[in-house]
Amino acid sequence: MSTRISTDLENPVWIKLLKLEASETNSSMKDVLIKALETYFAHRLENKALQKASEAVFTEWNDVRDSAYDTL
Repeated sequence: MSTRISTDLENPVWIKLLKLEASETNSSMKDVLIKALETYFAHRLENKALQKASEAVFTEWNDVRDSAYDTL
């Protein structure tokens, strides 16, 4: 399945960086954007997984007696 996306990047620095990266890696701007999106979403998914795992740990640590420290 192929989907076409059109957007205005607004910031000319981004466009310059995009063109520079494509030139330096001998790839197209499309390839640079796809790689950037893949990296971004991989990090987001990893962060969400870590956050979900940490929530379970923090739930175990939740102790009503700890509220005494809030007044210090």
